[in-house]
Amino acid sequence: MCEPFFRNTPQFETKRLLLRKLIPEDAEDIFAYALDNEVTKFMTWDTHKSLEDSREFIKFTLDRYAKDDAGDWGIVLKETGKLIGVLGFVYSDEKNRWAELGYVLRRSYWGKGIMPEAVNRILQFVFNDMQLNRVQCCHALPNEKSGRVMQKVGMSFEGIAREKMFAKGRYWDVKQYAILRSDWERRDKGQ
Repeated sequence: MCEPFFRNTPQFETKRLLLRKLIPEDAEDIFAYALDNEVTKFMTWDTHKSLEDSREFIKFTLDRYAKDDAGDWGIVLKETGKLIGVLGFVYSDEKNRWAELGYVLRRSYWGKGIMPEAVNRILQFVFNDMQLNRVQCCHALPNEKSGRVMQKVGMSFEGIAREKMFAKGRYWDVKQYAILRSDWERRDKGQ
């Protein structure tokens, strides 16, 4: 039997952030961003209508942690101890050594470099420890703020997939970005 792909979803730190597993006590912080229609506008999941929706999301994630089937991290601002977002793997393919990353962040923290800081730490983990070869990410065409995060962490634009994502009652064209291990190694060496 092979070792679980996510190996217990380890905790990480960056200059400003703690990236850790979700816990039941995170429900109110998750609800604080998940009830914002601007935050959830391009997400595949629905805006949370109640605290119970956020608790259900946590329960789902805790169940996945128990099976080592989740690479999902709560993004905690060290300065306040508040959870302000989540990032993790939407899809993964262990055989072909790639994963697709997704993320969400409370609106009051947009544009402050928080998400690139978090994504860079996860990329370090997936390329150095998990030995993945590729990480990809996509965003609904109008969500260029998300695309800027992808560009800032060194992902390359690969094209537009027409009507790839169904969310909020319609199909969305998405921009696809990716970074390969070789791109990361060149970037890491400053080339």
